[in-house]
Amino acid sequence: MADLEFRLPGVEYEAITWVHNEHFTGSVATLEESIANLRQRINADDGLPGSVYINGYSFGRDNQIRPSAEIPDIARVENWRSVRLPAVDASVAEMEAFDPETVEAGHFAEVNNALQERWQAAFGGVHADTMGVVFPASAMWVEAYTKRFGAERQLEAATMLAGVPNASNARAAALWDLGRIAASDAAVLEDVRSGVLPTQESAAGVMFRTGFATLLESYGFTTTMHLIDLPTWHEDNSIPLAMIAAMADEPEERSPQHAEANSKARRLDLEAALATLADDEEVTRLRAILPVAQWLAPASEDHNLLCDQRMIAASRLRWLRLGSYLHKRGVLTANDDVFYVTIDELYGMLDQDAVAPADAIRERRAAQLTWRAISPPSRLGAGIDQQSVEVLKGVAASAGTYRGRARVVATLNDAAALQPGEVLVAPATSPEWTPYFGVAGALVSATGSLLAHAAVVAREFGIPAVVGARGATQRIKTGDLLAVDGAAGTVTIEAG
Repeated sequence: MADLEFRLPGVEYEAITWVHNEHFTGSVATLEESIANLRQRINADDGLPGSVYINGYSFGRDNQIRPSAEIPDIARVENWRSVRLPAVDASVAEMEAFDPETVEAGHFAEVNNALQERWQAAFGGVHADTMGVVFPASAMWVEAYTKRFGAERQLEAATMLAGVPNASNARAAALWDLGRIAASDAAVLEDVRSGVLPTQESAAGVMFRTGFATLLESYGFTTTMHLIDLPTWHEDNSIPLAMIAAMADEPEERSPQHAEANSKARRLDLEAALATLADDEEVTRLRAILPVAQWLAPASEDHNLLCDQRMIAASRLRWLRLGSYLHKRGVLTANDDVFYVTIDELYGMLDQDAVAPADAIRERRAAQLTWRAISPPSRLGAGIDQQSVEVLKGVAASAGTYRGRARVVATLNDAAALQPGEVLVAPATSPEWTPYFGVAGALVSATGSLLAHAAVVAREFGIPAVVGARGATQRIKTGDLLAVDGAAGTVTIEAG
């Protein structure tokens, strides 16, 4: 598996730098890839798509976040919930109510495409008023701050965007509180570590079950790495239980609440220093940009929970119901076979009584298992440079130094093996990974920028982080002793 080749579709692609997509880090199944390709944008200059899938992993053109030319309208991001969530709610309700038995024969493609279009419109609207505002504003802030105070203080600019309450921190805090309950009762903790819901009638057992039910009410639609073919927390309790078990072994000072308070304190100190400066054109501009840029964490994390997670979970339910419909009719062997057919193959089975491609489904399932067992390269094509095996250079994302053993993970499920204090090394992270930031001693990711999820959350949790360390998941092995310098942006692989 280590020798699995990542080959671009043609030689014409080699002139472009393709970067592993830090927002969709996992290997997608056949259905998801085929749907994404339908919406692919073609570049007018070279006639090639904006992204490509290789072994199920998405690689996009090397586009950096561009600073805004003008200070964005803060009202757009302040009001995104009231303006955009009604369409999300409506789409989720549609997906959850979808019943294939009510669809007239021959009209599955028509009905499903209409559902998908409304889903996409709601999804896109949220992203326009959240990430479409905060990413350019944050880049604008970092650029302006660096211009004023020098490149050596760039990390200060990012620190001033941290310590702002957000949904991912709240979810991590809810898991942490359950970890405290589990840690208070050996029998409860044993069950949690085994991945099963405790059944004890002790005070801790009852309290844990009540709290866990509340957790699922609020966050049960959390997906696994945004992948539609993998279960949500509602479907697989072992996922949040693994996070709770990891947190149960942590000392109180590692709590998400404590980390958020520390990040806030650091932010307020820097804000106070900015407030003491005499007004000039640059300082006035900085003070105007900051309120918009500080929506970075709450907008990115909250939209992911309230829009992305809910909508992907609802869409998964829709596909599974179609799979069950075909399984009931003897077309598919299992309902989740639906994830290993293309959208055209699916419509053929639904509307034209086509036979399921059974051999292809088996081959695609097997390939998917192979692909998900490895970490993809961080870059393909042009501009790939080789780095020293001993020292990797990336983006200085969260200040601090740390020495510890590496835990290299390809998927969120692999992260369950993370031990307290280990250095989490991953291709990239998404909001579902956030609870593990309270367990790791430091973070290294193969892709990402100063404003990437991994960088933003590492600063929230106050752990050293280097992101965009190309080839990190290939060059670093689990158990390697690493020295992570989050201010210098270096990761040293040490002997011993």
